Amino acid sequence: MYEPEIYINEDMMETLTLEEKTSLVESSPTKVFDIDPNTQQVVVVDPEVYTYDGEVLKKLEAMGKPGLIEIHAKEDSFIFTVESTGAIKASQLLLNAIEVLKQKLDAVRLSEDTVKADDQFGELGAHTRGGRSVLSRT
Repeated sequence: MYEPEIYINEDMMETLTLEEKTSLVESSPTKVFDIDPNTQQVVVVDPEVYTYDGEVLKKLEAMGKPGLIEIHAKEDSFIFTVESTGAIKASQLLLNAIEVLKQKLDAVRLSEDTVKADDQFGELGAHTRGGRSVLSRT
């Protein structure tokens, strides 16, 4: 899952009552937001648990405050979670997963090279990959 970037428009947030802020925080099924006890402002406490469910944004629409919070996926950063049952350590699971991912990427790369070879060499590409060749003798 992509890592979320969460922006709160502080000027718009000032227009909400404490009750509205509480309702907004509670609208999130995951505890991404909370109210700072000192400033009474809505703050992002754990962006990594955001599940892109849209509930907070729907709540803001219903409150007539679209744009108060903006959430965008960072497409150059993602959250990768590894959980273990205990049979294998999480660190070993991660290393195994990386090895499998490398193998799959190699397969994709080879597949891409094969397509390029087919485009470049036509029928010859199939023969070099073990395809059947029919030669006519004259």
